[in-house]
Formats: sequence, structure tokens, C-alpha cells
Amino acid sequence: MARLWTPQLIGVFSYKLRMRAQSVARLLLIDCSRTARWRSWIAVGAVSMAIGLVGAFSTAVAIDPFGRLGLSKSEDVGFDEERPAMVSRAIDPQFNSVVIGNSASMPLTPQSLSKLTGQRFVTLSISGSGAPASLATMTFFLAHHDDARIVVVALLPETWCDADYSERRPFPFWLYSSLTHYLWGLAGATSFEMFKTVLAARQTTKASHYSPYIAVDGYHKLIGPFEQASYNDVNFVRSRLNGGSRPEKSTNPTNSFPAVQRLIDHIERPSRAFFVLLWTPRYISYTPAPGSAAEKTDRDCKLKLAQAANSLPNAAILDWSGADRPANSDPANFFDPIHYRRSYAAQIEEDIARAIPIAVKGP
Repeated sequence: MARLWTPQLIGVFSYKLRMRAQSVARLLLIDCSRTARWRSWIAVGAVSMAIGLVGAFSTAVAIDPFGRLGLSKSEDVGFDEERPAMVSRAIDPQFNSVVIGNSASMPLTPQSLSKLTGQRFVTLSISGSGAPASLATMTFFLAHHDDARIVVVALLPETWCDADYSERRPFPFWLYSSLTHYLWGLAGATSFEMFKTVLAARQTTKASHYSPYIAVDGYHKLIGPFEQASYNDVNFVRSRLNGGSRPEKSTNPTNSFPAVQRLIDHIERPSRAFFVLLWTPRYISYTPAPGSAAEKTDRDCKLKLAQAANSLPNAAILDWSGADRPANSDPANFFDPIHYRRSYAAQIEEDIARAIPIAVKGP
């Protein structure tokens, strides 16, 4: 029999419905309260994190770990790695002339070049760097030196005559860029590990026995295997240098030279500086074989730069990389096919000084 909805049943049902509604409302109030508390904690956490990040970034700016802002002097920047260490040297106002390059320009000493030219040299030679890094470093130096007088750009043909314009090893371009890019990069690099590294390096510079690997003028010696006693034995060096045949195949058959073109674009801009474009020495076994495709690429690359430089009053080209130089056949001048000794570098420095007009030289 169907249940009859009497007034008593309707009352009971209404009462149960009200109780159920109240229970649901209480649960909703509890959930809302919990949600509000979680939102509050999340907001507090986000604000605290933001304050912490701003504080860490502000501290990083104040410490000036790379000397990029001029708040830290070169002698206080304790990095032994060239890429971060050279930033402070590049903006140091005591220098007005520079050597740009990689390990193939490291034997050139700022002291000698300063003495020969009467200008104040710094070297920004960075091991393992390519053409993009060299151009970034050169541009950075010139941007901070309106008084720049001499720029020596060391050119390793195998790097500058390549078809691929790219930096093959990691390079912190943000350190050698505009202030905006630097601050953005510093924000991304700020970390506990960075503070730990910087403070440890700063502490090292304060030690009484401290002798920096990289001098204030940027000079530092070739190290690694070249420090071994065997490299003082000319017969050992000869056996390593004469182990292969001269290159015949071109690594750039298209004969497009993007790095050289970018260098040309730079030196064609109005500048008070005088540019010495130096093709650095190579041992004869590393120079292209006569009549080969490799030789044609090498020749065409150098010709492209020469045609541009010869039309400019503030540029000179020196080629010490060719097989026609007797010194490039003497193993006593080299450690390996592209790294030459200090005694050979002294001859190159004198050639650099001769290429610079008297009007550009100092007293």
C-alpha cells in the first residue's frame, strides 16, 4: 500500500531535510575556512620567497662578484677561470689597449706590448674560445673605453675561417653584454653555490702567500701538459709535431667566412682605435698542403679580410701563420701545432709595434 503523506510525515521529512542542509552548510564553511588558511599560507610563502630572492639578488649586486659594475677591483676578483675573471680586466680604466684571442695569443705579454708601443695593454686571451667570444670580448672592451688606442685581434685560421659561426665551448656572453643583460643574467646565476664560490675566491686573495694565476693585466701562462719537463726536450716536441701529414681537405668548401665578415663589420665602424689583425703562428705540419682545397680556403679567407682592412686607415694585417715562415718549421718555437713559445712571441710583439703608426703610439 502506498504511504500516505500525512502532516506528521511531512513534518518529519522537513526536519530531516533541514538537518541535512545544516550539515552540508557546516562542511562548506569548514572547507572554505581551510581553503582561506591555505591561501593565506601560500601568499605568505610567496611573499617570503620574493623577499628572499630580492635580498639575494641585491646582495649579489652589492658584492659585484665579477667586477662588472666596477665595485670590485680586478685584484679582488679571485676567479682562476678566464671567462669570469676577464670581465673586470676588460672594464679596468687603467688600460687603453688590448689583446683579444684564445690560447694562441696567450704568449703575447701586455708588459712587452706596453713598453714597445707606449700604451697600456691588457690581454683578454681566453683559452678554448672561438670567434663569437672574441668578438663579444672586443666589443665589450671598446664599449667601456672611449680612449681605446690599439686592439690586437689574434686570429687562428682554423677558428676564424670556419663555415660555422658558433661558440663550441660554453661562454657567458651575458657577462660581456649590456648592463641590462648582465643584471638579468646575474639574477639567473644567483644561488647559494655562487655565493660560496665567490666568497671562497675572495678569501683566497687575502692570503699572504696568494699569487694569482691571472694577473691584473690579464696575463697568464700556458699550463697543463706544457708544464711537463718533456716539452723542454726539442726531440720530444719534434716527434709530436711531425707525426702527421699536412691538411688537404677543406673544412669549409663553401668558402663562406661568417666570423671574418663580422670582424670586418666591427672594424669598419668609426673608431679611434687602431686594429692589428694577427694571424697567429702554426707549425708547418698544421698548415695546408700546397695546391690543396684546404690551402685555397685558407688563402681566400685571409684575402677577404685583407681586402677590407687594406681600405681602412686604422687597420693592419700581420700573417705569422704561413708555411713560408722558416720559424714555423722549427719545433723549438712550439709546444704543439698552434701553441708557440714565449721567445717566438717576442718577435711577433716587435712586428706588432712596427705595424702601428707613430701617431698612435704613446710617449
